[in-house]
Amino acid sequence: MSDVTITDVALTAIAREALRSVDGLETGGILLGADTANGIVIQHAGDAGPNAKRAERTFLRDLDHARRIAQSAWVEDGSQWIGEWHTHPAGELSPSDVDLHSYMQHLHDVDLGFNRFVAIIAGFDSSARVIVTTWLIERDRIQPVPLKKLTVGSPREESPPLKP
Repeated sequence: MSDVTITDVALTAIAREALRSVDGLETGGILLGADTANGIVIQHAGDAGPNAKRAERTFLRDLDHARRIAQSAWVEDGSQWIGEWHTHPAGELSPSDVDLHSYMQHLHDVDLGFNRFVAIIAGFDSSARVIVTTWLIERDRIQPVPLKKLTVGSPREESPPLKP
């Protein structure tokens, strides 16, 4: 199993957009980063975009908006489309049949060139805090994977603690 790590910036973007689902409608976006032999790193997470279609059990992202986010991430650090995230405002934080069908379409589209696909599903705990589950989808299996936060920067770049 590969490690899946995520930057604070990407995780914050997911949490911020996921809060829109308190209205009971799904939202989501694309995941951008790198999928290497050493693991998957999620550098960026997009939002739904201004022309997204949100409903109780479905979500269609604003494709033009997603393309602009992907282009910007590519220019910034070479990040590529490696997956998607979306909310399940009510219900299980596991892929639905509709989700699985969509992921399999991506995996079998030769033009996209995916060997595996990362899916994050966000929801809310009993205190209305955003929680996420992460899934690794391959052609022959779907498995939950732990999501690790990526610490960016070296110790010399960190500020010393403030003293009162």
